[in-house]
Amino acid sequence: MDRRDVLKGMGATAGISLAGLAGCLDDGETGGAGGDAGDDFPTDSVTWMIPWSEGGGTDAYARQLAPLAEAELGQSIEIDNRPGAASLRGVEWLHGQDGDGYTFGTANTPSWQFAWRLEDTDWEPTDFEPIAISGIFGYTIIVNDEHDIDDYADLRDAYQNGDLENFAHQGVGHDSHAISHLLRDDYGLEWENAVSYDGGGEVNEAVLSDEVPAGIATNTSAADIVDGNDVSAVVNLADTEFDAFPEIDQITDYGDSLAYISEFRLTQIAPPGTPEDVRQELADAIEYAATHEETEEWQDETGNIVEFRGLDEAEADLDGAVDALEDNVDFEAFQQQIEEEDE
Repeated sequence: MDRRDVLKGMGATAGISLAGLAGCLDDGETGGAGGDAGDDFPTDSVTWMIPWSEGGGTDAYARQLAPLAEAELGQSIEIDNRPGAASLRGVEWLHGQDGDGYTFGTANTPSWQFAWRLEDTDWEPTDFEPIAISGIFGYTIIVNDEHDIDDYADLRDAYQNGDLENFAHQGVGHDSHAISHLLRDDYGLEWENAVSYDGGGEVNEAVLSDEVPAGIATNTSAADIVDGNDVSAVVNLADTEFDAFPEIDQITDYGDSLAYISEFRLTQIAPPGTPEDVRQELADAIEYAATHEETEEWQDETGNIVEFRGLDEAEADLDGAVDALEDNVDFEAFQQQIEEEDE
């Protein structure tokens, strides 16, 4: 499969565009209570920005780690959800915050670089200062149990037969938007309408309510939604096998790997200019939380992968992310398709 086929057939299914991102950003708000960075850091509460809605996979990791990280920092950590524009609303907001350590965020590599590559911004991903990597997750497809779907073959047949029409993804121009078209064009998932939602939490709720029969969710949020609800995970779109769903199909059973666009690292980043010693304090707190026995129990219960990596590894991962995407995706053609959808 030619991975540039991700661009083929991007039909007029989108209702909005990423264009004009700056207009949807809050430019008057600031995060954290402030305070001077230095030897006494932190002396006040810290804001942890999550560029997705509450209930999604990225949010779930932060809410698990934050209370434990607070104990190590000696200060409270406030979770600040800023969803929109395929995570760029929150990331761009973070770029404008003070580099004093009192505001940082999670950006999912390479998901946010994918969204950024489509935008005309006055900043670059490498402007941000790395802190740590705290976990690995990927995409899976969830289905409402009302439709009696057991595996990817059943799901594919249901769309091909016209029994199902709508399929959910997590934002116009988002990597899951591209994946939905890949699934249609190269893996036989012949949905009629691709429906955009603002993050994994909203996709989960839409599938649970049967507003859409199936959609793309993170394995983290999928693990929560399938527990005790009428929703099932039917195929893992990443290469990593997740303990939460040990027996479901792998997309590689039906075609080439999608890991370059479907598997992510939870990367903590700070605004430009945040000093290394301050970032190290934050990294130490995240390491404490990520390796704590309560988090180990959470991993066992949920099947989520918590894997700590420090400043140097986070920096190396950020440096190569855009190049890896450009090796696989024709972004200029993809941008043209999005513009055509708006016309």
